[in-house]
Amino acid sequence: MNQTKPKPRHRAHVASLTPGRLRIKMNPQNRDALTLQGIQSDLQSHEGVSDVKVNPANGSLTMNFDKSQFSAKGIMGLLEDVDVLVESVGHLPTVEGADNNASLTGFLTAVEDLNRRIKSATGLPIDLKLVLPCSLVGVGLWSIARRGLMIETVPGWLFLWFAFDMFVKLHPITHHKADADDL
Repeated sequence: MNQTKPKPRHRAHVASLTPGRLRIKMNPQNRDALTLQGIQSDLQSHEGVSDVKVNPANGSLTMNFDKSQFSAKGIMGLLEDVDVLVESVGHLPTVEGADNNASLTGFLTAVEDLNRRIKSATGLPIDLKLVLPCSLVGVGLWSIARRGLMIETVPGWLFLWFAFDMFVKLHPITHHKADADDL
């Protein structure tokens, strides 16, 4: 049986993120110069990454990238491609002008990341933003059909409310400023 050794996974956390620039701090076990230089050369080989600097003394890696080519989510995917797991993906620092509802943004980021992982593992384009609320609708309808409205215990209609609430939170409305021409 032919077993291949899995590539080591390096862990880090985001120190700062601004449009076009990211600085991460590697965990102490991944701060050796050889590991950092390997990650540096892997990142510099990607189109859209203009500069990568490493500092083995404090375990930081700073990269400049084309902000029109990479979003924050895209740059985290690039790091994952070079086997760097950023532990704070759901809690990225906010960028000026971005939506400051951090808990909702973190949840949406986690759901979209899970969608991407499921698609890469199975090849199926599953949208959890629809699957999760629909599954709660199914559980609610099943509970109502089996036990009635259950006013005396956990009611089945509560699952329907959870489904509606989850759907609304997973599909936030983005407000765009009206152009001066539209006024």
